[in-house]
Amino acid sequence: EGIIRSVWSAVQRLGFTGGKVFEPGGGIGSFAMLMPETVRKTSKYTAIEFDGPTALIARLLSPEQHMLHDDFIKRKLPDDFYDLAVGNPPFSQTPVLADPRYEKHGFFMHDFFFAKTIDKVRPGGILAFVTSKGTMDKQTDKARRYLSQRADFLGAIRLPSTAFEDNAGTSVVTDVIFLRKRMPGEAP
Repeated sequence: EGIIRSVWSAVQRLGFTGGKVFEPGGGIGSFAMLMPETVRKTSKYTAIEFDGPTALIARLLSPEQHMLHDDFIKRKLPDDFYDLAVGNPPFSQTPVLADPRYEKHGFFMHDFFFAKTIDKVRPGGILAFVTSKGTMDKQTDKARRYLSQRADFLGAIRLPSTAFEDNAGTSVVTDVIFLRKRMPGEAP
């Protein structure tokens, strides 16, 4: 809960006051439920969750938000549409090959979520994802290269391995990564 509240605080400090918010892999909707009231009043929240029971829980917990039971990999969404993307994308070493637009990259699941989501964020918009350290630490840079061609790295926070022990029962090094999508023709 504290990490999610901190992500909301950070995106507000980065200038987000409301707009179209998107969360791929929304889970039970923790980001939606913990959205600050000042942002909630001026935002339209859309989340996609693949797992049916989990999506149903999200809909029940956040009935005022647009919580979809769908497959982010296959779902067609408009490019350059959302003002903010937030979330905790699933981490997997499985390459995603089911989306024709991205299949040539052979991105692992979490990298695919970053790549497809940054394409859905409008120029000037922000992406803030909680992810494993593998996103920034892996040897291959193809996902980082893809992102750096489209967005500027605003910063990251590396959390201690104990950050999720209480609520998830896991000990893993986690990063919170903030990106800003570049305006057309804007220099990196």
